[in-house]
Amino acid sequence: MDDNDDLLMDMNNGAFNGELIYAGKMSANPEWKFALHKHEDMHEVIYIEDGVGSYVIDGKAYTAQKGDVLVYNRGTLHQEQSDPDRPLSTCFFNFRFLSPVDQQRDWVVPPGWEPVIRSNHYTSELAMLIQALVNEFSLRGRGYERISQHLLEAILLLLERMILLQNRTSKEEKASLANQIKAYLDTNYRRKLTLADLAQLYHIDSYYLVHLYKNNFGISPINYLIQRRMGEAMRLMAITEKKIWEIAKMVGYDNANYFSILFTRVIGISPRKFREGNQRDLHKD
Repeated sequence: MDDNDDLLMDMNNGAFNGELIYAGKMSANPEWKFALHKHEDMHEVIYIEDGVGSYVIDGKAYTAQKGDVLVYNRGTLHQEQSDPDRPLSTCFFNFRFLSPVDQQRDWVVPPGWEPVIRSNHYTSELAMLIQALVNEFSLRGRGYERISQHLLEAILLLLERMILLQNRTSKEEKASLANQIKAYLDTNYRRKLTLADLAQLYHIDSYYLVHLYKNNFGISPINYLIQRRMGEAMRLMAITEKKIWEIAKMVGYDNANYFSILFTRVIGISPRKFREGNQRDLHKD
């Protein structure tokens, strides 16, 4: 999803027609846990005031702590448990979107995005608004419905800022990691490197590494490594008189026959024919 698609704050119809269903608090309870469940007809937002909790959301495990926000889109399976040594204290609320918003985007966190929003510079403001919403709903003073409605709108718009900020930050971090991997390959292409070596070096899963690299550069890291080696081999064949087996070793291949086969497959002609057609006259004055 593009950052500007389907945003609440971009809607032209003013208030987004959200209906508050419930708001409340949970005080520190080291024994608290809630088995796997879902809310078919409402969204839930939880702000962690203190403590640490373990969560399973849509089949993925998370740990969240003070300042974090959890968002359960309608119909999302989730499981919750407080850390007994650092019990959870939370504020939470449930709501649903009404027409026409529910027809346009019936979710809080876009599908596929992280449901745990980590603490950032908007957190203190969000905490204040959620606490005010819980108080209004609990005390139910005169006009609380309208105040609660405005607080709900402000909370969701601010939460949307936090979601977009986290997504942009995540993209930047992933791009930075991909660039680090590429720079490592550019510097160390002569070494014997495997996908497992790279994954271990950067402490990430091999599958994720390939996915991350291809998303940023359109090629897998191993194919990039091969291209980098072939490019250097072509340069050396064109400007030096080194033997093919010497060049093969210089770009990371001990087996000259394997290098020749790979070069032919990647470049389209054999190393010998490439050299014949591209080597410069090294003896020309």
